[in-house]
Amino acid sequence: MDSQRFLDTTRLLACTSYLLIHRTLLNRGFVLQRRGLSTDTSASLLLGLATSLWSAATLWHISSLPVPTLVRLALLTRGPLLAQIVFLFWLTSWADALIASRTHSVPPRLWPLSTLNGPFDWAGAHRGFYLAIAACLSIVIGPPALAALAVGDYISGVLNLLSAVLFLLEGTGRNPYGSTAHRHADSSLRIALPTSHHEGTLYVLPGSGFGIDAIWSPKVAAEHAEADSEMMALFRHMRSGRWALSEPLERLRSTLAHYQQRVVISSAQVVDLASWIYLDRTPSNAWVREIACQRAAGVHLIGRDLMYALCHAEYLVFMGQARLPRHLQEKLGTVRLMNRSGAGAGEREDVKTVGFKAGVEGYREAVEYVYAIFDTDVDAAALSFAGTTAPLYSVALGKRPAGIEEYVAELWDVSCAHSESVFTALYMFTTVWFVELGNVNGFHIFPLRCRSRDGDLVSQQIMWRQVWFSALIAQLVATSPAMFGLFVLGYVQ
Repeated sequence: MDSQRFLDTTRLLACTSYLLIHRTLLNRGFVLQRRGLSTDTSASLLLGLATSLWSAATLWHISSLPVPTLVRLALLTRGPLLAQIVFLFWLTSWADALIASRTHSVPPRLWPLSTLNGPFDWAGAHRGFYLAIAACLSIVIGPPALAALAVGDYISGVLNLLSAVLFLLEGTGRNPYGSTAHRHADSSLRIALPTSHHEGTLYVLPGSGFGIDAIWSPKVAAEHAEADSEMMALFRHMRSGRWALSEPLERLRSTLAHYQQRVVISSAQVVDLASWIYLDRTPSNAWVREIACQRAAGVHLIGRDLMYALCHAEYLVFMGQARLPRHLQEKLGTVRLMNRSGAGAGEREDVKTVGFKAGVEGYREAVEYVYAIFDTDVDAAALSFAGTTAPLYSVALGKRPAGIEEYVAELWDVSCAHSESVFTALYMFTTVWFVELGNVNGFHIFPLRCRSRDGDLVSQQIMWRQVWFSALIAQLVATSPAMFGLFVLGYVQ
């Protein structure tokens, strides 16, 4: 095969690969994980492989032609200059984030997401990264494009320059991947916390040798679908005072059921989560009780969003109970009222559900159990309400409490009456507390915080989707005048 034919073949294969990978991602969605090859990583590697093969074919073809140096330089515009630079930047950034995820001691350094503004603003996520890639594109694309203009290849020269401008000015539109299916593997059981912002904190359940974590991430529509439609709606109703006592559990159940459908979880991970929430402590699973992120200063652990994460963990274990060894199956009733959830494997009448006692005594028992999950001493503020004033009127209680002790006792009783587990009771309790009292007495809606806002491997890969999407559209525009016409007409998107 001569070099020209090989170049034409690899260019066709690369462009076809771009489009096929795009369609596959839209149809099949993404599996998110910190360990192993996630869908984002696999897609990027395949794109990079196709691009590199095209680049190699271009260089071979140029080297085989007996033409002047200026013409050789101009012929570089026939290769995927823009996509190749993006792949090299991705490879470096991925390696940096991968090292950070494995050591868990330092955040990614080459492309931190501290100034992130949603999942599409890759240029604003870190100004240094944007300027570096802009400088490289100017050096790599500028001279070949000018050489092409000099030798009379105006189409290639102009389209390569336009592709670089199109990419750097973010003129390709937003990628459509945020609404596709997103599933979570063992190492990245991300809990999308309800938020109205375009980025924010997510909790990650224990997995792959690390305890519960908090990470900064762009908001992905598919991940936040239930949090937005169910939990944010609940908060609006509660703030307006128009909500039924049964609503928190109903909405929470719907959210948990949808989350469980999106999880790709191994039997070993189900056992690890069960050992965590059932206090089945062994030397081999000590890591599961660690808190891998920071705790907010002056805040105890009984916060709404941490209880939300514990509800997810318990639901995954409950739904995966058939995978558990016998001694863990027998502990299902420790945190869940089995008579409200249907019979479970190994159900025992002598197992008492934590926290389902009347008044403050039940609340204290539930709090002590949560702290035991994390193997840490109970903060005094979580059990003492001295100095806290009861609300003038409680919608949850339907009356004006006489004092804070009465408010806590009766609110806990109401929470237990409309819950199926100690964690759903704590979630209702902390949600009502926040709506009626706010972040007072050491309570805060999210007590665990990110170590930094630089993101993690998964968060960075989510941001890279927009970079790849913009780069490949721009590259296709540079490759073919016909593709440029389709882009102008809007058919590419």
